[in-house]
Amino acid sequence: MTKIINIHTGEEREYIKPPEPNCSICDSEFSLEEEGGTKGYFGMLPVWFCPFCLSSVLDMAKQLLDIRDG
Repeated sequence: MTKIINIHTGEEREYIKPPEPNCSICDSEFSLEEEGGTKGYFGMLPVWFCPFCLSSVLDMAKQLLDIRDG
């Protein structure tokens, strides 16, 4: 938790970081800092991918683009 102090009034309050959203594909809970994965946007839609789903999406894109690991 972080303490926030209003510089005009001196009022103090605590800031609690909101929990990270679940994976947009499999809906599993994961931590970007601890496990990896990614967050970003599809157009203007925010998305989060756990490491497993991110790996799967990248593999599918490689197959569709006929990219071979060499």
